[in-house]
Formats: sequence, C-alpha cells, structure tokens
Amino acid sequence: MKGEKWIERACAKINLGLKILGKRSDGYHEICSIVQCVDLADELHFAPADCNILTCSDPSIPTDDDNLVLRAMTLFADELQSAYRPHRVHLEKNVPVGAGLGGGSADAAATLRVLNILHDNPFDAVTLRALAAQLGSDIPFLIEGGTALMRGRGEDLQPLQWRGDVFYVLVYPDVAVSTAWAYAQARPALTDNNPYIRFVDSLSGGCIDWRDLLEVLENDFLPVVDGAYPIVATLRSHLDQAGANVTSMSGSGSTVYGIFDDRIAALKAQRELRAHGHRSFFCQPLASEQKIRI
Repeated sequence: MKGEKWIERACAKINLGLKILGKRSDGYHEICSIVQCVDLADELHFAPADCNILTCSDPSIPTDDDNLVLRAMTLFADELQSAYRPHRVHLEKNVPVGAGLGGGSADAAATLRVLNILHDNPFDAVTLRALAAQLGSDIPFLIEGGTALMRGRGEDLQPLQWRGDVFYVLVYPDVAVSTAWAYAQARPALTDNNPYIRFVDSLSGGCIDWRDLLEVLENDFLPVVDGAYPIVATLRSHLDQAGANVTSMSGSGSTVYGIFDDRIAALKAQRELRAHGHRSFFCQPLASEQKIRI
C-alpha cells in the first residue's frame, strides 16, 4: 500500500468502574476495570512524507516527541527498521485532553494500526498490543477496542460481549486531571467482599449485561476528584435529574457520564448541558469490529 493516504478514527474509551488493587513492584498500579470504546473520536489523516511529521487542529497540543502519535511512529519504525516508510499525520482533535477518555492513547493505537496496514500488515494483533504496551497502559486495549475486562497495568485483557442497548452522555467539566496526581491521592478501601470485584469475578461466557453492572459501578478515583473539583459532583447531579440510570466518572477523570436506557432523554440531557456551556457528548458503545481492521 505504498504511497497511499489514509483517514482513521481514534475512538475514546470509558471506564465502567475502576478498582485500584495495589502498587506493583514495577511502580505501576494493579487495576481492575471494565473498559469500553464509544463513538466519540479523534480523526487522523496519514500521507507519505520524507520524515515523520505531526500537525494538530488544536494548537495547545504538542506536536513534538511528547505526543504519543510521534512516539508510536518512532516505535513502529524502530521495530520495522529499513522497511519503514515515514508519514505526515494531521490530528483532528475532538476528544478532550486530560479527561479520562484515553484520547492520546487512542491516537497512538490508531497510529500503530494504520502504519501496520500501510506497510502491508507485517505484525499481527498480538505484536501490535505488545508494542502498544511500551507506550502506555490503555493503548493495548485501544488497538482493537470493543468492551473488555482490563487487569494488571492494562495489558491483561479479556474481551467481553455487551448485552443490551445503552446511551451515554459524557460531560467534560473543563478540568484536566493528572493521572499521577489522582493515583497519589486515591485511598482505595478494597475488601474481599467488594461488589464490583465480585461482579467481575462472576462474569462467565464473556458476556456482560449492563443492567447488572449498574448495581455495582464504582470508581476509586471519584471521591478524590469530587473533593478537589466540586463541578464534577454538580454535573453528576444534573445527569441524575435528567434521568440517568447511574452516573460515574471515566478513569482518573475528569469526564463524568450518565448511562441512559432512553435515547430521547439522553439527547435532551446532552443538549441542555451544552446550552449551559458544558462540553458534552452523546455516545454509544462500539464493538471492536466497528473500529478496527487488522
């Protein structure tokens, strides 16, 4: 596929619950979380070039080696060596930054996917996930997306089938939360009888019913971010009043979300929040086959 241009969507993820199980010997934290891709996405435009170049629609986002897209390109080039062909990438940024939605990680995963395609698929999905793990904890999941149970530091993935229709309203409170800060502040109170962990351990057949999940949804970062940024609790209250079945926060924040079983109610809630000046999104789950071609 030499010389071909390519456009790829990099879909955000949400954490449907997140438990911190402890700190590992390598310095990372052991987590347990159900993660799911949604149809909020950045867009990456690839074209052949003389060297790796990144541009972005958002001038506040760095386009040097601090950006995961360029780091993914360098990693792929190092792995492929002389067969690698450089590209120019333009990133149309739609997913909020520092929001717990994995936007930068999704961009890196999309970059690895597309470079693999444009180089005639030298690596299988297992190898791509191994490369992704060198860049960040969420990136292996975002290589293929869908819904999965994530353990370890994010590299231990069990794909799950999602049962039932659900609609999300995501609201970004215009607060960027540092993941390192959130981990430093979190004080998880984990017991052997934790409802979320019991639910995760009971999953069988790789299938999850979202209504059962609602009963145990829990994020260890939520009390920390709620306490530091009262707007988070305020937005969750708005979603509750708008008819959400349950509200929570994605990752280490700061994006909050409401889960709805009524599409009309979800759209109305999203419009009202936007009318009040909040950056809000109406989203639905994405199956892995809807976003990945390996």
